[in-house]
Amino acid sequence: MEVANQIQLKFSGIDFPVVNFHSDRIFLNEDASSMRINVNPKVFFPKEDNNNFKIIQEVSISCKDCFELSLVAIGHFEILENIESDIKKSFVNINAPAIMFPYIRSFITTLTANLGDVTGTILIPTQFFKGDLEVVQD
Repeated sequence: MEVANQIQLKFSGIDFPVVNFHSDRIFLNEDASSMRINVNPKVFFPKEDNNNFKIIQEVSISCKDCFELSLVAIGHFEILENIESDIKKSFVNINAPAIMFPYIRSFITTLTANLGDVTGTILIPTQFFKGDLEVVQD
């Protein structure tokens, strides 16, 4: 029996350095069909380190006449061994954004659930990521 080595992608956490929320009225479940979600993931590679990278996701959610929410989430990742460029590309463009998105969803749900009567709890759907991410430079 052949045993294959598994390449390790390490996720070491997520930061939310920017969160902006404005509410005009309480958000109700019947408003969900008019909710608009925009997720813009980008990648940052530090110059001195080929194995570490950051995924920066700019998220904006709005519902006309209800609320506007925007945030920036930064996920910290490390590839624990040298790998082929096509595998690294897949990790960076698909796997890493998908790994951190449930944390973003949870953050938004927890934030809005704790706002009391300001708005109802906002639940956003799962997002799927494909294509090459924009690279952020120093």
